[in-house]
Amino acid sequence: MLRKLSLSIRKIQGRKEIKENITRFAKWQEEIAQLKANNNNAKKLLIIRLDDIGDYLLFRNTLSAYRESPKWQGYEITLLGNVMWRSVYEFADNNAADKVIWVNKNEYFDNNEYREQLWQSLRNEDFDTVICPSRARPIIIDDACMLAAGATHNISGNNDLKYDEWNLLSDKLYTALYTAPKPIHEFLYNVAFANWCCGTHINISRPHINTPEVTTSMSKPYILCFVGGSKKSHRWPATHWIELIELCNKDGHYDFVISGGNGDTDLADTIAAKVQVNNITGKVTIPEVAGWMHQAAGVITNDTMSAHLAVSTNTPTLIVANGDNFYKFCDYKGAGFAKTDCVYPQHFLSEWKRHNYQPFKNYVAVTKDISTITAGRVYTALKQLLNR
Repeated sequence: MLRKLSLSIRKIQGRKEIKENITRFAKWQEEIAQLKANNNNAKKLLIIRLDDIGDYLLFRNTLSAYRESPKWQGYEITLLGNVMWRSVYEFADNNAADKVIWVNKNEYFDNNEYREQLWQSLRNEDFDTVICPSRARPIIIDDACMLAAGATHNISGNNDLKYDEWNLLSDKLYTALYTAPKPIHEFLYNVAFANWCCGTHINISRPHINTPEVTTSMSKPYILCFVGGSKKSHRWPATHWIELIELCNKDGHYDFVISGGNGDTDLADTIAAKVQVNNITGKVTIPEVAGWMHQAAGVITNDTMSAHLAVSTNTPTLIVANGDNFYKFCDYKGAGFAKTDCVYPQHFLSEWKRHNYQPFKNYVAVTKDISTITAGRVYTALKQLLNR
């Protein structure tokens, strides 16, 4: 009953969100239309990638394809990026583009002057071509910035947002659209899109990232637990992490390190107060977290950016997930990536079984779902993964 009520409330909120964003986008289109026309004389390419850190981690290995492709030879390449993953870009990808324009998304949405200055700066660049590689493009930022650039050629894929009204509106704005052949993992989609867009074949089979040297001072092999997550429905409860670590401590094979973002310090402190762990939450940068992951015997993580970071370090990775967008982000194992596995709530598993364990869209989890995953199930899955 509570699940049905929660889903009904979300549906009502969704209809309101559709209307509000379409109204806002129409208003911003009118403002963008007042910008001075672009000359489109220069060979200048703008790549728009404004989604979150996890999405960037699954895209970044394809970024070099645009520079190396004969199709874009002679073009000056500018990346329009989310400032949230600037540290990752500057550590691992600093030469992938000729220029980078960093966007603070909070400022973009809340500050009219900031947003209008960004639009004007994009128009002033005189871009010939804009590429939007994101599979799910928010119309009020990705598409609005594409329109602000005023380029002749605008390239993207069929939008895959959760609301068809947004997708139909978005797709009409582009001069060329890529259609994915089937529902596939986000990393594989990014590779396929880059191959289509660049007319090339990228020889990469998994996400990878170079990691900095870090001094862990750990006396024996350790498991890194990334306990944070941007959404409450993606965060496994502190009590479950504590129970899991207690179960593992009985075996005595591994020490434990817990990590998270700056907003996860209270959660991490709660766990650290109950069990013996090394708590690095909020004390290290994202590249340094990758270094800790690279040296770990295994990583357990919520379905958040850390899952993609761990897989990129080629460390055995176990993801605790609620099932939302599972085929895009969580199901590395089903997509053919070794040393990965995922633990889902039983409710999701029942739905997946009903779909014959094939990818399916539009599954919606509620906040309580992830708490139904027991520490015992994660403990068993971890042992199986490490033994494998």
